[in-house]
Amino acid sequence: MTDAERGAPSSPRRSTTWLTRTVMAVSIASLLSDACYESIIPLLPAFIASLGGGALALGTIEGLADALAAGFKLWGGQLADRSKKRRVLAGSGYLAVGIFMPAIAFAHSILGVGALRAAAWLARGFRSPIRDTLIVDDTDPKFVNRAFGFQRGLDTVGAVIGPAIAMILLAHHVAVATAIAAGFIPGVLAGLAYFFVREGPRSVPPRAPLHLALSGMPLAFKRYVIGAGVFGLGNFSTTLLVLAAIHALTPVVGIGPALVFASGMYLGHNVISASLSYPLSVASERLGVGRLLVVAFGLFVAVCAILAFASTSIPAIALSFAIAAIAGSIIEPMEATLASELVPAATRGTGFGVLAAVNGIGDFVSSAGAGALWQLSGPLAAFGAAGAVCLGGIALVAPVVWTLKRA
Repeated sequence: MTDAERGAPSSPRRSTTWLTRTVMAVSIASLLSDACYESIIPLLPAFIASLGGGALALGTIEGLADALAAGFKLWGGQLADRSKKRRVLAGSGYLAVGIFMPAIAFAHSILGVGALRAAAWLARGFRSPIRDTLIVDDTDPKFVNRAFGFQRGLDTVGAVIGPAIAMILLAHHVAVATAIAAGFIPGVLAGLAYFFVREGPRSVPPRAPLHLALSGMPLAFKRYVIGAGVFGLGNFSTTLLVLAAIHALTPVVGIGPALVFASGMYLGHNVISASLSYPLSVASERLGVGRLLVVAFGLFVAVCAILAFASTSIPAIALSFAIAAIAGSIIEPMEATLASELVPAATRGTGFGVLAAVNGIGDFVSSAGAGALWQLSGPLAAFGAAGAVCLGGIALVAPVVWTLKRA
């Protein structure tokens, strides 16, 4: 799709370079926000276990948070198209995540953990499409994939810092609840980083009912969203990988060291993802955004196969973390980049919101479903089913990708 076909840009000013002040500020905010909640995520399995929960409770909490956030992602996408105060809206979302996630430390029940986790993810879902439109509108169209790759890369650097903080605190015998509460510091700083985001004056389209905005989306985008949504039904949360590591490690080293080593695997996962996100985004300019995305989907199917047949093997779990990291370093920036190429500028925020909402629903089904199947029927049923669903998503996305000139 050419720039003319996408429609006029939503902002009258667009930078001729990709690493603008806005891209840098948003990326730093993402780093700090990830440092906040990624220091908490590897601690959630142990914290939930201390409250009497297991794989079912963990998968349900993770999935339900994503499902509830889906509607807010759609709402955030609509606001991204209509609002002239996107900087304030996105910054508020970052600040809310930085408050609600660490507040889990004060929860005294699984229900309380679930409520705070959901509140944090509602804010995270709301802010995401608004943030993405700020990035696209401040970046040369030729380098949108680089801007997204850089932002997702720093986002993942935060996801390296977070688990490292968790490991250090656990190694010094800090209580799990105290370690979770430490996330307040980077979380609040993430919201403050939005003071440095630049948002120029812009014209906004007249408000239109959601069903009309959706019906006007290009057919290729609709087909892409359906395929990505089916893949998302099997793309379970990385938290379940952490739980698998804890299960595999505990009989060998005991529960305390298992928590530290599982956090270390999660840290390694994020190091790989942070290292590859930007280079692979640059490589997508030559290899094709969509084609690289399909490859990443296939890598996640391999993760499902490993967990289905070797969930008690420590080397296999470590390998699954590494492959999942490579897949994740491609999926997040490339999904957004491909969406920006398929949707007209006037409805780009709504397009981002639709994609994020569909992914949120998929995350709920995949995480809650995999957690339930794992607890009730074992890892073969859980991860085998997830892999089969992901293959269905690949079958739907691949034909769309191969018909696009720039994909």
